[in-house]
Amino acid sequence: QQLIYLDLDQTACVFATQTESSAPEPQLTHTSGSPKGEEHTIQREMTTEAKENGGTKPLTGLLKLTEEACFAMSDFVQKVYKRLTDDRKMMTTKADNSFFTIADSLVQLMTQTLYPLDKFKEFCGEESQKNINVAKRPYSIDGLPVPDDIADSFDKVFKDISAIAAQISSTQYKDIGIFVDPIDGTREFCNGKGEQCSICIGFTRDEVPVAGIVFRPIPLSPGGKLTYMSGAKEEGYKHGELDLVEGAPASILTTNGSISQFTKNLMEELKYERTKAGGCGNKMMLLLEGKGTAYIQDRGVSRWDTCAAQAVIEACGGVLCKLSVVESTGKLESYHYRVGDKNLDFNEGAMFTKYNIRDKSLLKQDPPPKISEELVQPYSNLCGIFAVKAQDDKLIASLTKAIQDISKTSKPEYS
Repeated sequence: QQLIYLDLDQTACVFATQTESSAPEPQLTHTSGSPKGEEHTIQREMTTEAKENGGTKPLTGLLKLTEEACFAMSDFVQKVYKRLTDDRKMMTTKADNSFFTIADSLVQLMTQTLYPLDKFKEFCGEESQKNINVAKRPYSIDGLPVPDDIADSFDKVFKDISAIAAQISSTQYKDIGIFVDPIDGTREFCNGKGEQCSICIGFTRDEVPVAGIVFRPIPLSPGGKLTYMSGAKEEGYKHGELDLVEGAPASILTTNGSISQFTKNLMEELKYERTKAGGCGNKMMLLLEGKGTAYIQDRGVSRWDTCAAQAVIEACGGVLCKLSVVESTGKLESYHYRVGDKNLDFNEGAMFTKYNIRDKSLLKQDPPPKISEELVQPYSNLCGIFAVKAQDDKLIASLTKAIQDISKTSKPEYS
């Protein structure tokens, strides 16, 4: 087995070229955890999941085990979230001023354990995973202390995750890559809006998403059920718990923060309201729940934000694709997902930001350098996002026309 580690600024990506494993095939799987996210004990029994995992519906089997893992991880995430209001030592900010907590790192560590590199093609996670100490108390994450009660919760859930990992086929997923955002919407997670965050786990083959899960680990209301959706379009699988609404006004889903003039003008042209929300995965969930008409964003996110969301919304009959291609040609074109040092969807019309530039010192140059493939992060989505929950030709045509008309006078701010 050959392992190549790529540490690119804020991101840890691990690429694995495997040899065939001789490990015996596991015979047990796990029943579903509590839908309300409370502490639960994993029970082992033979179910159809064990047959599907490595059988005729391998992605379905993988997703069912992933759903179980997300319920387990939500117990830990909820404990961290509750403690953050009183203990801000468990969080910090990165070089680009984005938020980071111990939950981000430890949830990613659990997903890396769940999908070991001898069973999968490649793994890409948002966090750099530097200076993790969970071998000896007191635990710490890059200098951030892990309180003992939180460490106790992590140890328990990590044991459950390791047991689930043992049930994953050692031969079926050699062509499958994984893109993970352990806590999508960390800013909201740190500021009392945890219901807007999600665990996003996407599975790829041939550089496109083929399966995924978006899982909100914090209930939408105290004591409520956990909401999530998982799906694999090619196997006809979709499963989850949604907070559905009917009759919501037409709206564009946007970030909680500032938006571009293009987005403002587009909403005015369409006569759509603005629905603010955090997290790419959460916005995809809001689309499926009927709480927004479209998710259109010119300012960039990253592959780990969109991989799971794209797989899930496609499994549910919708689309998530590059806004820049909709603008220029009216076609629906996917981003490409592959671990490496090159951005596979470079957009020369994009602008540098502190989030997408490799060397942030270049932003201080006057004038700044011209954007190029060599200077941008490999996983930055430089082409924007266009998403709707259904392949509704009439809706897509009207949105496309508005986008193309508005862009003539107010260009999207791709970044």
